Amino acid sequence: MMLEALGAIGPLFAVLAIGGIASLMPKMRAAESSLTAFVLYFALPAFLFDAVATAPVSEGVPWSFALIAFGVTALVSVLTWTAGRFSGKRTRPLAAPLALAASYGNVGYLGVPIALSILGPEAGLAAAMGQLIHNLMFMLGYPAVRALSSGGSRESPVSRQMWIAVKKALLTNPITLSVAAGIVVALVDVPLPSPVSDTLGLFGQTAVPLAMFAVGLTLPAAVKGLRDGSVPGFLLILGTIIKMVLLPILTVVIVALLAPSLGSLWSGTLVLMAAMPTSATAYVLSQQEDADPRIVSSMIAVSSIVGVATIPLALSWFVL
Repeated sequence: MMLEALGAIGPLFAVLAIGGIASLMPKMRAAESSLTAFVLYFALPAFLFDAVATAPVSEGVPWSFALIAFGVTALVSVLTWTAGRFSGKRTRPLAAPLALAASYGNVGYLGVPIALSILGPEAGLAAAMGQLIHNLMFMLGYPAVRALSSGGSRESPVSRQMWIAVKKALLTNPITLSVAAGIVVALVDVPLPSPVSDTLGLFGQTAVPLAMFAVGLTLPAAVKGLRDGSVPGFLLILGTIIKMVLLPILTVVIVALLAPSLGSLWSGTLVLMAAMPTSATAYVLSQQEDADPRIVSSMIAVSSIVGVATIPLALSWFVL
């Protein structure tokens, strides 16, 4: 089982490592933001649309799946924030970005392709729903919580900040829109014209390698924060343990206690989602909302490296 898990995720992490090596080239570092934008606005939406449009949407999504995906992640986020707040005066300002990094996993760029590789194309709907729940939860919830905690300002009141968060998460987010469009197409059950489906397929095929390569390009900058001591080592270790160990184990326990009849496809997807390293999108959010996002970038680097060992373990112990 371990070899099967390593075989499934090994090429993905190899692409990430190649991206890290490529970041030594100034031209490649400069291309990182453009690659990330392409994945976010074109490749990943096409990938998720195709996965959902061909999934058995009419069978519905188990309520326990959505509840656990949201509830366990939210619980871990709150517990991490509490630990950061009470760990000392120096770490208190980093509590919010730490909570973000310790709970927002790389579900879209890494979790979805691993779920499809391990569980088969039947997992397309579950993987897409897990991605959608995470996106809505953090892209809407994190800016909203930060706006409420700051109290807003005369130039940017809380109501305006809340509206901006809603617009970004629901109305203009390409991931949300692509999943919604895929659900509609699946329910209508009318095949797309071949030129359209083939074009979307070409875009979708680029999502996984480009996403992993782009994440790899961010690793050296994240490692730099570790080397210059600007990121507290204690918080980094704490956040990594919470993200890569506590969150997946807690998910397994909650599934066993509250949803023992949940099918292996849905429960396996939940565990996979929880076992993913910190999302690159978390850094984008932290850049927008926090004074110091370096703990998030460092968490991306460390959790991605640790994930080479922990993800196969989670797969072999709890999924396969």
